[in-house]
Amino acid sequence: MSTAERQPLTSYQCCDHFDIDRYTSTIEQINHTTSPNNNASHKPKGATVVQTSLNIAKLCMGTGTLALPFAAQKGGLLFNGIGLGLIGLWNYLSANCLLRCLEYVPSEVGGCKGGGGCNGGSSGRTTVEEYGAAEQHTATATEDGMTIQRPPEGTTTYGVVAWYALDQKGLMILDLLMLLLFVGLLIAYEVAMMSFIDDIPLTTGSRRFDLLLPSIIVALLSCAPDISFLSKFSVIGLLALALSFGVISWQGLSENGLAGFANVSELNLMPEDLSAASNWFGVVAFGYGVVPVIFNIRDSMAEKQYIGRSTQIGLGMVYFGYLFISNGVRVLFSPTHSFDGDVLQALPATWIALVVRLLMTFVVAVTAPLIVVPCGELIEGKLGLETTGPIYKRIVIRVLLCVVCTILSEFVPGFVHIISFVGCFCVSMAGFVLPPLFCLQLSSKSKSQERVGDVALLLLGTMTTIITSAMTFSDLMKVHSTVSKG
Repeated sequence: MSTAERQPLTSYQCCDHFDIDRYTSTIEQINHTTSPNNNASHKPKGATVVQTSLNIAKLCMGTGTLALPFAAQKGGLLFNGIGLGLIGLWNYLSANCLLRCLEYVPSEVGGCKGGGGCNGGSSGRTTVEEYGAAEQHTATATEDGMTIQRPPEGTTTYGVVAWYALDQKGLMILDLLMLLLFVGLLIAYEVAMMSFIDDIPLTTGSRRFDLLLPSIIVALLSCAPDISFLSKFSVIGLLALALSFGVISWQGLSENGLAGFANVSELNLMPEDLSAASNWFGVVAFGYGVVPVIFNIRDSMAEKQYIGRSTQIGLGMVYFGYLFISNGVRVLFSPTHSFDGDVLQALPATWIALVVRLLMTFVVAVTAPLIVVPCGELIEGKLGLETTGPIYKRIVIRVLLCVVCTILSEFVPGFVHIISFVGCFCVSMAGFVLPPLFCLQLSSKSKSQERVGDVALLLLGTMTTIITSAMTFSDLMKVHSTVSKG
C-alpha cells in the first residue's frame, strides 16, 4: 500500500451554503464507478456516519470538559452560552474551508493529459491510485505548461494542501505546528491523569509508578493502524463521561439544591476583562479542536462522502453537552464554589470523588490515542515508513511519543492554564488561521464571495490568536512562577 493510499487525496467542492455532502457524494461516485475493483458486493470498511459522529464527539468531549465550568466563570453565563455555539460554527466553517482546499490542488500530477482530468473526463482531478503512482515516478508535474513541485512522499493530506499553498515553507510550518499541537494535547492529558491519580487514596506512593498503568494503556491503544479502530471505544468513553458529570451534578444538588439557579442573576454574564475572555476562548477552542484532524477522521470513514453530515451531528452533540457542563455545573455549585481550576476541585474526599476520578482517568486513557495516532502518522510519514514495512518501527515511535509526553508533563503547572494556552495558540493556529490562509493562496480564480469569506475568517483567526495567546501565556508564566516559589 502506497503512502498516498494511507492519506487519500480526494477532492472536495462546496456550494454557497457549505453543503459538503452534496458534492463529495458526486466525487466519491465517480471514483467508485471508475475503480477497476468495483463490484456490487463490495462493502467499504471503516466507521459509519453514526460511529464517526460519536468519534468526533468523543474526541472533543475529553479532558477539556473538566475546565468548562472554569470557562463559564471566566466568560460569564450569557457570553459562554452564545460563544459555545459560535465557536462550534467556526469549527465547521474552518473544516469546510480546509476540505475545500483540495478542490484547488493541481489535478494533473502524473501522466494525465488534457482538460478532462484523470477520472474518465468527469471530475478533472486525480484519483488516489494515480496520485500514488505519480509520487513514485517523479518529483514534479506539469499543468498548463507550468512545472509544479510535488510534496515529499509520506506527506499527509493537510501537508499536501500546505505544500501547494506555500511551497516547502508551508509544509514545514504546518508540520511544526501540528507536532506542537499534538504534543501539547498529550501533555495536557498526562497532567490531567496525574491530577486524578494524586487524589486517589490507593496509590503506590510514587507519582511516576501511579501514572505507569494508564500510560501503558494509552501506548497500547496508540498502536492501532488508524482512528477507525478506536471508534469502538467512543460509546464507552462518552458513557463514562456522562456518568462522571452525573455524579458531579448529584454532588452539587446534595450540597446546594437549586439555590444556585435561584440566585443566577447574581452571577456574571460577561467576562470581566480581556484576560478572562482569553482564558475562556482557549478552553473552548481546545474543547472543540476538530479541524486539525478532519482529514484523519474522514479517512477512517467507510462512506467518506458523509463527512459533512458527521461533522454537523458531532459538533451539535458537543454544543449541547458543553452548555450543560459549563453553565449548568457553574450555576449548580455557585453558592459554595468558585472554579479557579478543573471541576473536580468541587468534590470532597469521598467515594464519589474516587469514582469520578477513576472514570475520568479511563476517559483520558481512551481519548489520548486519538491524538497519538495522527501524530505518530505524521512522524512516520516524515521518516518514510510505509504500512508494508516493519510494524515494530511504528510501534517504537508511538510508544516513545507517549513516554516523552509523560516525562514533560511532570514539569507543567496547572491543567486549566495549559489547555487555555494550547487552545489559544496551537488549536487556533491550526484550526482557524491556516485553513483560510491556504484556501486564499490556492483559490486565486475562485468566486469573489468565497474569497471575501476566507479573508474574514483569516483576519478574525489571526487577531484572535495573537491577542489570546499573549494573554494566556502571561497567565501561564504567572502560575509557573507561583508554583516554583511555593
